[in-house]
Formats: sequence, C-alpha cells, structure tokens
Amino acid sequence: MAPSIISIHADAEIHTPLAQLLFHWFETTPFVSENQPLFASLLVFFQGLLLNYTASSHGILYKDTMLPGLFFVLINSIYPAQLMLSPQMIANSFLLLMVFRIGFLYESESPVLLVFDSGILLGIGILFNYDLLIYLPFILVSIVTMTSFNFRYFLIAVIGILLPAYFMGVYFYLTDEMGPFLQSFEYSLVKSYLNPPRVTFLMLLSGIALAPAVLGSLFHLQGNYFRNRVKTRRIQLVIGIMLIFGIFSLLAENESFVYGVAFLSAPLALITANYYISQKRFWLKEFFFLITLCTLVFNHYFYR
Repeated sequence: MAPSIISIHADAEIHTPLAQLLFHWFETTPFVSENQPLFASLLVFFQGLLLNYTASSHGILYKDTMLPGLFFVLINSIYPAQLMLSPQMIANSFLLLMVFRIGFLYESESPVLLVFDSGILLGIGILFNYDLLIYLPFILVSIVTMTSFNFRYFLIAVIGILLPAYFMGVYFYLTDEMGPFLQSFEYSLVKSYLNPPRVTFLMLLSGIALAPAVLGSLFHLQGNYFRNRVKTRRIQLVIGIMLIFGIFSLLAENESFVYGVAFLSAPLALITANYYISQKRFWLKEFFFLITLCTLVFNHYFYR
C-alpha cells in the first residue's frame, strides 16, 4: 500500500495550573478545538517574528535578516505533532519574551525593572510547563553575563518568578480549588527531569541535516567573537548558554521528544541563520537547506 499523509495527532499531557485553565477553554470552544493547526501555526509564526525582532534589536547577527524566523518556523514544523497546540509551545512564547527583555540589560539605566520583568515572564512560562524550571539557572547566569554580579538582581529575579505562582494560588484559593493547585505543583517535584523518551534514528534525521550548518556557524561565531562590540558578544554568549539549556530540555521532556524541540528552536534558529547569511559556499548551503526540507517532508509523510 502506498504511503499517505498521516493525520495530525498530539496528546500533550497537561499538568500545570495555567495550562489546565487555558486548554479547558480550548476544549470548550469549538472554533479553537477544531482549528488547532491554524492557531498553532499562527502562534509559531508570531514567535518567529519576535525572534527576528530580538535579533535585530540586540544585534545578535551581523546583518538584519528574516532567516532566524524562517528557521524557527522550520524547526517547529519538523514533526506533525508540532502542528497542534501544546503547553510547551505556549510556554516558549514567554521564554522568547524573557530573552528579549534580558537583551536590554546591558548598559540599562534601570536594570532592576528588566530583571523583574524577565523573572515574571519565566514564572508565567513555568505555569504553562514545568520543564521551564530548568531555566532557573539560565536567567541568573544571563543577568550576570549582561550586567555584573549583584545579589539584589538575583533576589528580584526570584521574586518575579514566584509572583505569578502566588497570584495563581490566590485565584485557586478564592475559587475553592486549592487542592488541585497544590497537586499540580506536587507533580513538578516528583517529575523525572533526566528520563528522556525513546528516540529513533528517523526522529533525528532533521537534526542530522541541520548539523553541518550549526557546526559551521559555531566555528564562525567562535572565530569572530572578539571582533564584535561588547553587547553583541554578551548577547551571543547568552544565546549559546540558551542552546545548552535547550539540549537539557530535551532530556527533561520525558513525555515526547517532539515537545522538547520547542525550547531548543530559538537558539538553534539563530545559530543556523548565522551560517546562511554568509555569502560563501552558496551552493553548499542550498544543498543543506534542500536536505533539511526533504527530511521535514519525510517526517510528515512517513513518520508514525
């Protein structure tokens, strides 16, 4: 029997309080529940625009280009399950906003407000997906990278992270649903963060196709690192650290490898875009890009 395009299906488990409220509304709203691929695609599209704006605002790359958004959308479209709304996809929006705000910390006249904003954004993201707890050290390291060591900044960041949970707890207390709220936090304590799901070779095809561009870009960034202005060096270092935490998020996502890709997509898209903005080896880059597109089509056509 000839292969056919598979139906889009995703069963992301929902454990966090804010995600439970939002997805309950999705399920009870026929227009949203019946058009999840549309809303998921729009969300990823606007996330890509935000990533482009972040790269341009903070001078992450050597020129303004739409390539970061292009590769962000591509990476978030590798698997059919990514065309459905998931808590990870929504939480990634707040991670992107946090990085956008962190980029303004360098030489800011009011870093305290930016640190507080970044903490709140991460705190909201955690209420959508507990895997973002992994990024608690990331926000602290990023603050030090963009400013300097200051214990007050750490304290303000922690307060910002806890504030959304506090207000969510007040809401559940007033609605007499404190029990489910506490149970959801209990899940974050018993969840295994180093128990990744089974990953097959076919699932990694797209990552293998992207690997030459990523490695080439990393060597290029390393060779030109000290030629950049100070802010560019610092924000590039933050993106590099974010890439490491994105890899850790794949290990933390023991529900499905696919969902963890969302947290890896932003740094991976920026690094890949850096490779393609160069004018050298044009046909080689076209070949790598074509192979990446072929693996994406393969996943949507054959992947079970």
